[in-house]
Amino acid sequence: MRLTARFSAHAISALGFVVALTACAISRGPAVDQPGEFTGKIVGPMEFGQPAEGAGLKAYGLELAKPLSLNDKAECGEQTVSVFAVESSDVARFVGKTVVLKATPYCRVSRSGKYHLKDVSVR
Repeated sequence: MRLTARFSAHAISALGFVVALTACAISRGPAVDQPGEFTGKIVGPMEFGQPAEGAGLKAYGLELAKPLSLNDKAECGEQTVSVFAVESSDVARFVGKTVVLKATPYCRVSRSGKYHLKDVSVR
């Protein structure tokens, strides 16, 4: 019995540690529909959404170094984002480079049902 109780206590401690590490690995993002700054590597162009169903979008992406958690408490809900679709072709010249974007995250229900960046400028 004692061995089981000790094992369970150690297992629970380890599980708590893993949960804490996971929580630290995902940052809370800025408010949806509010401008913010995002640092990452420009990738793409790539497909977002469901292209086979005619609901896709070809765009450049911003690959974040650390995933962000966003929640509009509406259609997109809570999502963890590691790559944003960037709705600006101005970032094409930065493909493969790390940049800081000033942009507004928003829920793009049509096309992908995911969070995208609009009103983008490179700092």
